Amino acid sequence: MKKITLCLLAILALMLSSACKRSDISPPEPFAPSSLTTLLKLTASPNAIFATKNTRGMTTITARLTKYNGEPLPNRIIYFEILDSSFQKISLGFFEGNQSVVAKATDSNGLARVNYYGPLNLELSENATIYIKATVAWEGAETIFEVAPVVIITEPSELYFVVKAEPDVLMATNEKPQSLITATVKLGGKPLAGARVYFLIQSGSPGTFEDGYKSTFRDTDETGTASITYIGPNRDEIAGDTSVVIRGQLTESIYQELYLRIIRQR
Repeated sequence: MKKITLCLLAILALMLSSACKRSDISPPEPFAPSSLTTLLKLTASPNAIFATKNTRGMTTITARLTKYNGEPLPNRIIYFEILDSSFQKISLGFFEGNQSVVAKATDSNGLARVNYYGPLNLELSENATIYIKATVAWEGAETIFEVAPVVIITEPSELYFVVKAEPDVLMATNEKPQSLITATVKLGGKPLAGARVYFLIQSGSPGTFEDGYKSTFRDTDETGTASITYIGPNRDEIAGDTSVVIRGQLTESIYQELYLRIIRQR
């Protein structure tokens, strides 16, 4: 009887061993497409714009739609709309084509973009924050949405804007001298992040910015600072001492000019 029992146990062990090989076990597949396995990311660049007398501030809204593993989802329709601080629809500014609601299809990278144009200053009595909402229709009544804030500034008295150069006197040798141009933006005493600062080198002035352009822009970081490096001429590129005018600009009426002195090495 004991021998029969031992034989039965041995046979059972062999059966379990052969039935549970690692190669026979596959991990469970993710569920069918669902909002739970889909990610929607929404950004505004810049996320702070200005309402002036003649110009509407513009920001580019970018939506990125991916699966949970980062794989992009192309050819999906995303609806963009404008909301107030209570997340209610508002008629303040518009999308391209003067539309309050726009539908865009994602490209091969899962991206969909639309430009938002803010109000003129006569259309806004005080600084405001609006929200751009992006919505993707999914399965049945299920939807996925995300919002991105955009600060609209119309009251310049609350704005602090200073542009500095370090150093502001450069020596042109066999090497090209450099100066760090820094713009600081604050609103109501607090750093303003995401504001676009335009940097321009006056026509006829030598040198370029670090990206090779004479006119470019940077967005402020969380400290309210936007920086760019000016690269001046070497001694062979100028005949004598000279000056360079650099402008940091937020709007057509809010800007500051710097004067850099460049001394040619004898």
